[in-house]
Amino acid sequence: MIRQVKILGDGQIWDVKGISAACPEKTFEDLFSGRALGELAASFDCSRSKAERVFCRFKEKGKITGVSVTKALLSHHPSAKKQARIILRALALNGALGIEALTRGKGFKKNWPSRQKNYWKGLDLALIGGGVSEGKTGRLLVSLLKEYLSRDGFSRIRVEQAKFPGKEAGVLGAAAKILAIAAKEARKEGRKKIAVIGLDLGRDDIGAALVGIDPKTEQILKGQKEYCLFNCSLKTPYKKQLKKFLDSRRNYTKGERELGRRIRAAILEKMARLVGKTEAYARKMGLACSEYIAVAVPGTTAASSAILNSTDYLPFFRKKDGFNFSRSLEAVLRKKTLHNYRVYIINDGIAAGLANVNFGLAAARQGKFAFLGVGSGLGGCVGIISHKSKVALRLGSGQASHKFKAKIKSF
Repeated sequence: MIRQVKILGDGQIWDVKGISAACPEKTFEDLFSGRALGELAASFDCSRSKAERVFCRFKEKGKITGVSVTKALLSHHPSAKKQARIILRALALNGALGIEALTRGKGFKKNWPSRQKNYWKGLDLALIGGGVSEGKTGRLLVSLLKEYLSRDGFSRIRVEQAKFPGKEAGVLGAAAKILAIAAKEARKEGRKKIAVIGLDLGRDDIGAALVGIDPKTEQILKGQKEYCLFNCSLKTPYKKQLKKFLDSRRNYTKGERELGRRIRAAILEKMARLVGKTEAYARKMGLACSEYIAVAVPGTTAASSAILNSTDYLPFFRKKDGFNFSRSLEAVLRKKTLHNYRVYIINDGIAAGLANVNFGLAAARQGKFAFLGVGSGLGGCVGIISHKSKVALRLGSGQASHKFKAKIKSF
C-alpha cells in the first residue's frame, strides 16, 4: 500500500477571531504561536516586581520571546522552569480552544465558502511543528494539548510532535510537491534514481537541499543526513531594510519601490547561487538532477507559479505587483547557464505539513490531519491521508502533481 496525501486548505483557515472568550478580538494565530508564547512571558514579568521577574534573564536581543521560555524551561533555575511550564500550559489551552472551535465548525470567517467551514470536522490527527515544537518544549506542549483535548471530549484526536520542525521541513515539503512528476521524468528516461532540488525561502535564511528519489517506488532515498543528501543556506539579503515593508497596505514611494525591486533581485540571485551549489554536488555524486525545482514560500500561491499575497520580507513579490515568481527565477537560472529548470512554488506551511506527514510519520492511519506550524506565526495545512494499492496509484499518477498530492510508500 502507498500513502497518499490530499491537501484541503492552508494555514489561513485558522487565522480567525473568537477562539477565546477572554480575548474575543484576537485570532487563533495571536493566541497560539511563538509570538504569543513570548507575549505571555513578557506579560508575566510586567506584572511582577523586579525581584520576582523570571524571563527577563533569558531575553533574546533585548526582548522576551518564545525562545526565552524555552531557555527558562531548560535552565537550572527551579522558579524559571516552573513558570515556563505555566506559560506553556496557557499556550496549550489556547491551542486546544482553537482546535475545538474549528472541529465543531465554529470560529470561521463569515465569508468563507461552505467547503472551508467543514475542513476541520472529523479531525483525526493534529501534528505540532514549527520552532516551538522542538525538543523538550515541543514534547511538553504536545502532552498538555492532549490533556486539554481529552478533558473536553476530544480524545479521539491524536496529537503528535512533528519530526521536522525547521528548515528541513520546507525543503522536504517542496520536494514532495514535485516528487511524482520527477519520478515520472526519470522513468521516461530509464533512470534508476534521480535527484530533486528543493528550496525554502525564510525571513532569516534561504535554504536548499538535494533529495534523492527512487522512480520505481516514488520513495525518498536516505542519505547521511537523513532524507537530505546535501543541504546549504545563505542569509536573506537586506534584512535591516526589510523593516520598511512591514505594512503591505500602504502606498510606497518611488525610492521604496526601487529598493523593493533590488531586494527581490538579490533574493533571486541568492537562490540561483544555492541551486548552482546543490547541482554541483549532485554532479560530484554522479546524480542527474530533475528538470523540476520546488520552492517553499510564505503566502498564498496560485497555479504553482505566482504569490497572491506574502509577508513583509518579500516586498513586491506578489502577482498584483506584476511579478511571476517561477518564471522570474527560471530566467535568472538560465542567465547563469544552469540546467533548464522549471520552477514550482508551494506555501511553506503546506510544504512543512507534506514533509511531516509523508516522511515524518512511521505509520499514518487513514483520516483527516492538521499540521500546525507554531513559529513566529501560525501556518500549516489541513488534509486527508489515504492508502491505495500500487496498481491504483499507477493508473492515476499522471495527474498527481497538479492536485497537491505527494505519495510515498509506507515505511
